[in-house]
Amino acid sequence: MRSPNIGTGTSTSATTRPFFRALYNAKLKLLAVFLTVSTILLLTLYSRGLSEDISAGAKDELTNEKDYWTWETSTRFRKSKHSNDSDQGGSSQNATCDTFPSDVLSRVQIVLKTSATEDPKRVDTHMASVTRCISNLLVVSDKETELHGHYVHDILADLPPSARNLIPEFEGYNALQSWESNIGSAAGWKLDRFKFLPMVERAKKVNPGAEWYVFLETDTYFVWDNLFRMLEQFNPSFALYMGSPAPGRDIGEGKVNWFAYGGSGFVLSRAAVDTLVAREVGKYGQFIGQSLSEQYMKVVKDDCCGDSVLGFALYEKGIGLSGMWPMFNAHPLDSIPFGDYHHWCQPVISMHKSQLTDMAGLAEWEDERDRTRPLLYADLVDYHRLGQLPERKGWDNGAQGGIIEQPDTLPQHESLEACRQACHDKDWCMSYTYDTAGACVFVQSLRLGAASKLEIADQFTAGWDNDKIQNWRANNKCGKPMWMKPSLTRIF
Repeated sequence: MRSPNIGTGTSTSATTRPFFRALYNAKLKLLAVFLTVSTILLLTLYSRGLSEDISAGAKDELTNEKDYWTWETSTRFRKSKHSNDSDQGGSSQNATCDTFPSDVLSRVQIVLKTSATEDPKRVDTHMASVTRCISNLLVVSDKETELHGHYVHDILADLPPSARNLIPEFEGYNALQSWESNIGSAAGWKLDRFKFLPMVERAKKVNPGAEWYVFLETDTYFVWDNLFRMLEQFNPSFALYMGSPAPGRDIGEGKVNWFAYGGSGFVLSRAAVDTLVAREVGKYGQFIGQSLSEQYMKVVKDDCCGDSVLGFALYEKGIGLSGMWPMFNAHPLDSIPFGDYHHWCQPVISMHKSQLTDMAGLAEWEDERDRTRPLLYADLVDYHRLGQLPERKGWDNGAQGGIIEQPDTLPQHESLEACRQACHDKDWCMSYTYDTAGACVFVQSLRLGAASKLEIADQFTAGWDNDKIQNWRANNKCGKPMWMKPSLTRIF
């Protein structure tokens, strides 16, 4: 089915060559005129040129091709043994993990990247919610320790000391190893880019038989049910690199290499990892080629970001990115523009920069679902309770994607009441934020927003047109899930 569309559609371009043939008789001339007129009409429909956008629905109708699959998938989660218990008490954690398909973990290795300088609350919350049931969780960091029963691998220790000694950022690493307490998060962030390549190498050594390697960070939320459903549709013997696309290093001729944004999490197939970490071997079986981390040490040193370098290394080894946005999403939960073409009937696999309360709350909310169908963006609206929310003071739902109509003398900019009414009068306005400095912001998508900065919280009040949201949802039910096909341009 076609997705509901509150906002803009996707863009596409097409070429249509003029069709001329030698005309030898009147019938052929009439045919030529008909084809020429048809071509002109098609060019007009294709938005008057190669660079213009057309809606996703129009693209589908013209090309008869969808940019998504409508797979029928089944959950690997089991029914809870405690579903009829009236009082689970301390067994709730066990009940949750009783349903988790732990057998999948023999084929899927999950890797969590963190740092000794990271906020312990974030790490603790993540490991008590998102990764709480991952029995084979591989935790990699810049310091050896133990967290929640998991050994933490210091993967920077795998880098050659001779190389580390030449890189200023490793002064912070050396301080961490000597238990100095004055190492801040900034020093930890500078070390972060050096972890990406060695963590892939370590994952392969720890679980060489895995079919899939999944990498995430402590502010990444993963919907495991959807991830496992998706991976069942792909062959791990094919070199696959999946995630949310971001532009990376220059590869010449005005082009850039696309990499999977680390904050959204990414997946590598067994074949991709094998290709990436392969080393040349001598006649006695000894490695004579450099390790992956050694090969790209200088590149990492000169780059800002380890996920960019990983994507570049894969590109140089012939493996391109399968851009799976919006299923892998760089949006935090509170800023997702629900209801646009990309955030409604698509399954949710990951979200970035999740609030601690959302990590715990969403994990609990997920466990209450029966998982008979994939979790779609449309379903997440229920978690937010969009369509049932009262006005909130000190709240801003228009910071991203908000529309301020000009000029600033329009009536809606004069008061909260006027702003509220103006939104109600516009068919496309789903919510609003009023700033007492004199600005009314309209929001076209179904967006929750977030608390305003404390120092200016008194200026802002946000509200939602609940009746309009409820009516829109009632008229835009999802049929089959839209499992998005790989694309590097869909996000733009």
